[in-house]
Amino acid sequence: MLQTLLWVLLPLFLGFAIPLKNRRLIRLVDQALIALIYLVLFIMGLNLSLIPDLWNQLQSIFGKTAVFIIAILGLNMVTLLYLDKLLPFKIKGDRPPQGSTWHSLLGSFKLIGTIILGLIVGLLANQYVKVPEHLAEVAIVILLACVGLQLRASGIQLKAVLFNRYGLILSFFFIISSFVGGIIAALILQMPVVQGLAISSGFGWYSLSTIILQDAQGPIMGSIAFFNDLFREFFAFMMIPLLMARFPLTSVGSGGATSLDFVLPVIQRAGGPQVVPIAISFGFITNLLAPIFLVFFANL
Repeated sequence: MLQTLLWVLLPLFLGFAIPLKNRRLIRLVDQALIALIYLVLFIMGLNLSLIPDLWNQLQSIFGKTAVFIIAILGLNMVTLLYLDKLLPFKIKGDRPPQGSTWHSLLGSFKLIGTIILGLIVGLLANQYVKVPEHLAEVAIVILLACVGLQLRASGIQLKAVLFNRYGLILSFFFIISSFVGGIIAALILQMPVVQGLAISSGFGWYSLSTIILQDAQGPIMGSIAFFNDLFREFFAFMMIPLLMARFPLTSVGSGGATSLDFVLPVIQRAGGPQVVPIAISFGFITNLLAPIFLVFFANL
């Protein structure tokens, strides 16, 4: 477990330790990160094609994923709506104009399409296509280093993250409710509780949860984790513009770890600059803790 934790955290911290100021290099890192995400998901599709009795297994995957989504995301929303009443945060002034929700969702559809493409290639050419044994692990290590570089380049200061009251409290309520939701889903599905905790530990970081759970517990668990975490992004894109005016903390928390990257522009458009520090603090904390909890629970 310690070795796995090191290969996850070390590239993340090494990337964060390197200051990047050249805009061209920053854009290159951003492009590399996107390419690596697609590579990881394509490999996942290839691995899915190797599962015996695939059609029945896919039905099982989607059924279990639905239970996890309802339990984890449902409990997140109930908890964070209560937090919004307990710890009111008022958005002052006019909100910025909203962007297209469907344009935001298009990126998520592309991710699903990448898995389907990998699955089709694997089914049609499984005798000819051989995935190098450690390609996915190498890809995720480079991906984590890129995430660290991206975090450093964004100008995030640890002091601002650790001392943002709303971000800290939101992170605590979000993580606890995610774990409780994962336990409830595991009990309903008669799965080991530790598997429920592992799936709930992705916090929306689908590229990481997919690889860690796939390596530790096989492609079926990796697939459940992926669809569970990806749905959070879908949900956040749709709900943030609707909820932000009355429930800003719930809006930020709905995106989980993606509140720091893919969902951050949506948060900024819906709530303006006032909510961005909360989103950055919350997103940074969940991005930092997700790999630790994933590795811990996946290897118990």
